Amino acid sequence: MEYLLPLLLITIVCVTIHVLISTFKPKKPSKYPPGPRSLPIIGNILDLGNLPHQTLAKLSKIYGPIMSLKLGSTTTICISSPHVAKEVLQKNDQIFANRTIPDSVRLFDHHKLSVVWLPPSALWRTLRRVCATKVFSSQQLDSTQVCRQRKVQELMDYVKERCEKGEAFDIGEASFITVLNSISNTFFSMDFAHYTSHKSQEFKDIIWGIMEEAGRPNVVDFFPIFRLLDPQGARRRMNGYFEKLFAFFDGLIEERLRLRVLENEAKPCKDVLDSVLELMFEDNSQVTRSLVLQLFLGSVCKMFLSSCKLFY
Repeated sequence: MEYLLPLLLITIVCVTIHVLISTFKPKKPSKYPPGPRSLPIIGNILDLGNLPHQTLAKLSKIYGPIMSLKLGSTTTICISSPHVAKEVLQKNDQIFANRTIPDSVRLFDHHKLSVVWLPPSALWRTLRRVCATKVFSSQQLDSTQVCRQRKVQELMDYVKERCEKGEAFDIGEASFITVLNSISNTFFSMDFAHYTSHKSQEFKDIIWGIMEEAGRPNVVDFFPIFRLLDPQGARRRMNGYFEKLFAFFDGLIEERLRLRVLENEAKPCKDVLDSVLELMFEDNSQVTRSLVLQLFLGSVCKMFLSSCKLFY
């Protein structure tokens, strides 16, 4: 805390100098598309308002389907035309494949080891192949169809039991447990929670915490100069979520490896964890234990986000 005030003063001085230089420096023709006039330091952040999608639609009628916005120190190009979006996302997808990485997901080098955030590269192609063949393949989904049907039946039985007893219950919570156990059986061949247990609430809080922190506007993303200060505490909270999930997944991996040693032979690949471990033990494999943890973090969060939108 004793260094916080001097650091803040230095930051204010640097920002002030930058604003003065930018104000009196001769203007050069902009290489960016047209856009609304921006304010010093904050840019067009205030222009977006509480409904940014509506604001962008209105601005596109003034400045056209391609416009530039200044969000803090970050220049953003906004595309608001189906034709231009097709040019960017389909015809020139390789050029625009990179994405801005939120500061809160840089912990544990997640952005360097996750198929979600990596730019096209050899590692990205390896992870994409693992996801396509071991996680989201038709064969993998077909092999777990019976399990998913069983989990849905368990949900229906639970709802029926509660209704017959005249007891109130949270249908969203029950649905979340069904999704949780369906995914956990696909990945790890085990249930993570039960309808009469409170364990699912903690896991749900972690997953939704990660989703909220990754999606919540963070001042550091607009003003990287404040990264060390972490004024909103986003990195601190995300660090806690990541540590809990990594410790949990690492424990499952350690237990599976222990069972393999006891059996003195590799188990047949039945779930995603076994399939990924098989890849990890291949000669000259790029799949490491750290990579497996990052893969599970990204895949599980993505599947939960897609599934739980149905219930919340």
